[in-house]
Amino acid sequence: MSKLWQPDNAGKVIPVVRVRPLVPPAPHFHSRLQPQHMHWQLGHYVEDLSFGPGGRGRRKRWVVDKEAEQHNLILTQTYDVLMFGTGGIGWMDLARYAVVGTGSTPPDPSQTGLVSEVSRTIVDQYGNNNGTRTLTRLANGVYKISVVREFTEAQVGNRNLTEWGFSPSGTAGGNLMCRELFRDGNGNPIVITPASDQRLRLIYAFSLTFSPLQTPASITIDGLGTFTGTAYVRGGNSNSTETSDAQLLQRFTANSANSIYVALLAASYTGAYFGTTSSAASVYLPSNGLNNITRGRTTVPVTFAANQGNTTIYGLAIGVYGEGIGFLLTFGSGQSFTKTDQYKLTIGPWTVTWGP
Repeated sequence: MSKLWQPDNAGKVIPVVRVRPLVPPAPHFHSRLQPQHMHWQLGHYVEDLSFGPGGRGRRKRWVVDKEAEQHNLILTQTYDVLMFGTGGIGWMDLARYAVVGTGSTPPDPSQTGLVSEVSRTIVDQYGNNNGTRTLTRLANGVYKISVVREFTEAQVGNRNLTEWGFSPSGTAGGNLMCRELFRDGNGNPIVITPASDQRLRLIYAFSLTFSPLQTPASITIDGLGTFTGTAYVRGGNSNSTETSDAQLLQRFTANSANSIYVALLAASYTGAYFGTTSSAASVYLPSNGLNNITRGRTTVPVTFAANQGNTTIYGLAIGVYGEGIGFLLTFGSGQSFTKTDQYKLTIGPWTVTWGP
C-alpha cells in the first residue's frame, strides 16, 4: 500500500490511497560453480607380489615421491563459453582432460589456455580413457565433481613443468576451465621435473551449488490470473544418492534437449529438497523432449494441446526422462485449475542462470 497526495479541483490537497497486491516473483534458480583444490603427485609404480584364493600374482602399486595441494581459479570463459553446449559435454565434464605446460605467467581469469602447453590426458589412475569422474552430494543442492588424471613417463619425463589446467576438450589450445602454476605447500611457484621413470597425477575437484532450494514464487497464466506458491530445487526422493537437480543442469548445459520434459503436477507436492511428486505420465510433454536449448534457455514454448494434460493442475515441473523432476513450482493451498479439452496450455521458455 502507498499514499500519494494530489490536489482536488478546488486546490485542496487530498490523500489518494493505492493498493497493489504483493506477489513473489516468477520462479528463478541460480547455480554457482566453485573451484575446490588440486592435489598433484609425482610418483612411480612398483611391482608387488599378491596372494589370494587364486594363488600368487603380481600387482602394480603407486608410490608417491613428492606431492602438494593447492587452490586455483576458474577462468571467465568457463561461464561465457564452455559451460553451455561445448561438444554436448555439460557442466559435469568440464574437467575431462588434464593439461600441463612450461609457461611461468601468473594465472588471470581472462586467460583461455596455458602459456606453453606440452601435453594433455584423459587417462585416470586405472588406465581408463573414457573420462571417468565421481559425483558426490555434499549437502542438499551442493555437489562435488572429482577427477584423477595421470600423465605417463613418455608424456612428462624429463620435462620442466610449471603450469597446469583442466579442459572439457581433448584438442590443444585455449579451451581451459581453470589454469594455475604448480606451487609448493606454501603457495610458491615451483618447477616439477619428473624423471624418466616417473608419472604425474593431478587430482582435481570442483563444486556446484544450487540456490535457493526453496523460495516463494508466482506465475501468471493468461485467462486465469496469478497463482502463488513455492518453487523448489529437488534432488530426488529420500535416497540421498539421487541427483535430479544435478542431472537436469547437466542436460541443459550439454544441450541435451531430447532428454528434458515439462510436466503438469496432478497432485500437491509434499515440499522440501527430497519429497514425493505424483503426476500422471499422460501430462508429461513433449514426448520427444524440448527443442532449441541455447545457453541454458529453451527458445520454443511447450504447448499442451486440447487432448493433452486434461486434469486438475497443482503446479508445473521440469525434469529429465528416467532421472526425475529437478525443478518445480507448486501452487499454494487452495490454488489449482482444471484443464479440459476446450483449452490449450502454453508454457514459455525456461531459463538457467549461472554465476561465479
